[in-house]
Amino acid sequence: MTDQETLRAEDKTADEPNPEVIASVGVSDGDEVYRVWASDNQVYGPISLTILTEWIHDSRVFRDTWIYLESLKSWKQASAIPQLKEALVPGEDTLFLEQLRTSEEAVNPNELRVFPALAALSNHDLAQFIKLSELVLVNSGEFVIRRHEPGDAIFFVLAGTVRVRILVGRDEKVLGRISSGQFLGEISMFTQTPRSADIIAEEDARLLRFTAESFRALMLDNPGAAAPMLYSISATLAQRILDTNQKFQTEVASGFVWR
Repeated sequence: MTDQETLRAEDKTADEPNPEVIASVGVSDGDEVYRVWASDNQVYGPISLTILTEWIHDSRVFRDTWIYLESLKSWKQASAIPQLKEALVPGEDTLFLEQLRTSEEAVNPNELRVFPALAALSNHDLAQFIKLSELVLVNSGEFVIRRHEPGDAIFFVLAGTVRVRILVGRDEKVLGRISSGQFLGEISMFTQTPRSADIIAEEDARLLRFTAESFRALMLDNPGAAAPMLYSISATLAQRILDTNQKFQTEVASGFVWR
């Protein structure tokens, strides 16, 4: 990677973002090019003003998002860049999302952008998704889901870690752990069948509950938002099934005793 592609640490002050990964998404031929420090702790760019403006309209860039200006060799918040003044005029959905970002008891849109199923949603689509969802707060040791309960929702883990377990007699068998940025319960949401395992918070956790009824409402009202969500959830489900099959095959193979 060349010096032009990588932003050296000495270009930043102690108060400015220090991204872990630099990702290039296109180079501009204009007078100014920019890089964006995103909520996933990666820097995207260089990009043109046109693309940056589009990202603002899609609610991927906010007023307090850090932007690197190549000509100045410095970081500035988007609200401090004159070229972005008009683009940052908030619409109704943007106002709704920004109000959520400043509330400690609400869903932060940046928490949802880390989910592949939600990352590409526009400002309007993300606002609609949040309005159809329910924030769930659980303390360490509390149940999120109990085995055999009716299943009608998927849960997006915003913060914390939860444990998936079943009881075999009096013994607990841990099937896995799910952390922030992952989701659970998708099978029961699609099949409307009882839950197959307990889900217990291993620490204080925040989850977003999205019901099958809400998903149907989104498909009817906004299929353009529902389609990429459905594809991403299906891809994750398929990968989990593949991983389980491979684990099963390994366990069966290791059980053979050759004579």
